[in-house]
Amino acid sequence: MFRIPSVCLCLFASLAIAEDSSSKPARLTVAQKNGWANYDKELKVKEDAVNKACGSALKSSYEKASYPAFDPMKDRTQSACQQAVGTLVEVCRTEDGKAAVKEAVTKTVCRLSTDGTRVSLDGSVLTVHIDPVKSSIAGKEAGNYSWKSALEEVL
Repeated sequence: MFRIPSVCLCLFASLAIAEDSSSKPARLTVAQKNGWANYDKELKVKEDAVNKACGSALKSSYEKASYPAFDPMKDRTQSACQQAVGTLVEVCRTEDGKAAVKEAVTKTVCRLSTDGTRVSLDGSVLTVHIDPVKSSIAGKEAGNYSWKSALEEVL
């Protein structure tokens, strides 16, 4: 008679513990923290160059949640992110490009992707999708794009 309620109680307790532990984010190692700090620092350099060239005030970041097993020693997306954001300086070399960046973009976000490398503009957020497996930059048309042509296509 006491077995059923105590078994149920134990089952509910174990479910609550399992649910609680799965909702906690994974603890970052010192190497991961240092890696993200370096990534953010280098991206800030590109952000500053874009703001100076374009007369903008955009902010740049990584969508860290899209990197489920970030290892700064193995990750190769930092360079692509910096290149894409840095290429906005090239876009701003023309008056139309400068106006488009200044008016349309308030934030750039680099996201790890599994569906191809590309850029998209949602509202005022320019997202750089970086797929380490499919590294060729895709656009609206067939063929390979440069970061500049992909950016100009969405702006």
